[in-house]
Amino acid sequence: MEQMPKGTRSIHISDEVLAKVSSLAAQDVEGAAGLAGSPRITNVGGAIAVTVRILVAPGSRAVQVAREVQQKVKQGIQDMTGVTAVSVDVQISAIASE
Repeated sequence: MEQMPKGTRSIHISDEVLAKVSSLAAQDVEGAAGLAGSPRITNVGGAIAVTVRILVAPGSRAVQVAREVQQKVKQGIQDMTGVTAVSVDVQISAIASE
């Protein structure tokens, strides 16, 4: 077995795994009632861009919830995978029914 020079190893993380991490992070935000579909992951030169569509819980401040989801998704991806999320676009799909 041939040894690779130090620092040349790489790991490929599938879009499905990145989408799952994004989903879990988004759903962990108070006021986010759920997702409207699966997150969309786009490769941007070794980093990623994420688009997440959320349902906002009734009585929650939509803009505040969206900002928190944006931060949690970006941080969750970085912490769990080591991949940099250069942008996280949060789209508010609807207000969830009670």
